[in-house]
Amino acid sequence: MFICTLLACFRFSHLLAMPNGELGSEDIHYPWILPEFPGRFYYYFGKPIETEGRKLELRDKDKAQELYLQIKPEVERNLVFFKEKRESDPYSNAVARLASQGMHGFTSEVPTFEI
Repeated sequence: MFICTLLACFRFSHLLAMPNGELGSEDIHYPWILPEFPGRFYYYFGKPIETEGRKLELRDKDKAQELYLQIKPEVERNLVFFKEKRESDPYSNAVARLASQGMHGFTSEVPTFEI
């Protein structure tokens, strides 16, 4: 979409240069791009799901659906947990993390929450 917008701006820019043209008095607005700095990445490995020896059993759609229904609530619980922690994390911003490392040394780890 960005490329199409730029092409449209440059393609019709010659029409804007004509003072008597229909588009001659129109303002042209070029898009601004501001990259977002990455936040902190959160990882958590839940309890292992034992699937060894269940290969034939999991080929059955009903058994696979049963396993899916066991796994889904735990994954959703973990996502809710991390969303809450991310919102309350004072170091989720890159600037705050760099400031913490600047004060305590760049080899120090930035504080995190208990799991």
